[in-house]
Amino acid sequence: MALQTQPIPPQFFVQHDDTAVVWLGNAGALIQSRGTVVLIDPLIAMIERNGREVLESGHRLKRPLPITAGTIPRVDAMLCTHTDIDHFGAQTAAILDQRLKPLFAGPPPVCARLNELNIPPERIRMVHEENQFAIGCITVTVTPALHDWNPEHPFRREDCCGFLLETPGGTIWHPGDTRLLDEHLAIQGVDVLFFDVADARAHLGPAGSAQLAASCGAGDLIAYHYGTLDVAPGGPFGSDPDRCLPLIADLDARFLRLNPGEPLRFNRLG
Repeated sequence: MALQTQPIPPQFFVQHDDTAVVWLGNAGALIQSRGTVVLIDPLIAMIERNGREVLESGHRLKRPLPITAGTIPRVDAMLCTHTDIDHFGAQTAAILDQRLKPLFAGPPPVCARLNELNIPPERIRMVHEENQFAIGCITVTVTPALHDWNPEHPFRREDCCGFLLETPGGTIWHPGDTRLLDEHLAIQGVDVLFFDVADARAHLGPAGSAQLAASCGAGDLIAYHYGTLDVAPGGPFGSDPDRCLPLIADLDARFLRLNPGEPLRFNRLG
């Protein structure tokens, strides 16, 4: 079934007694837990290029954004895993900074880009592997990543990261773009895993994501890195999530192809 964007209504941002996770498209995530609102790798701003409106990465979209940086009513923090154009949105960050003044957090190259946008240093948090910090009711742990896809200028460890979010309703893991690392297999107690379906260099891909799902114990797997950008099939943006199904057939987990903007609500305590 083709994806259909579900616009995110204002009431999503009102405090509820559960945790809600939304896939924004591509690698973007929105989490709302007990009134704390966190974005991970959001690209939610459009620009004009050659007389055409495109995503700020320069890509045409297959379907509309579920929300934009200019309309989102509340954000406590924007977390960014690395500076690839499909993960770090400078336009998104600039608009959020001007409108809502959230905390921004990411590894050193991300912080360098945020500094270029003249975001106040007191609202920029540089993170490193295993760092832990709080955003409202959410505890964030920084997980390692190695995304050395570019042979000429490869990302090193500490240039990229993932984020593990412990909320009152459960634990959410967005591993970012990374190869499978030994350290990943030691992470357990995850409830929701963002499942990278991209069959591409230096990504978890279907096989690595399946190993991660098995080791971390997640009951809900949210497919990402597909179905958003108007690109040719395959590669980091156009892989088919159905190719993952045989790899997770023995897992006690739901493989979710959420529509952009569609919330997954859960509450471990209720």
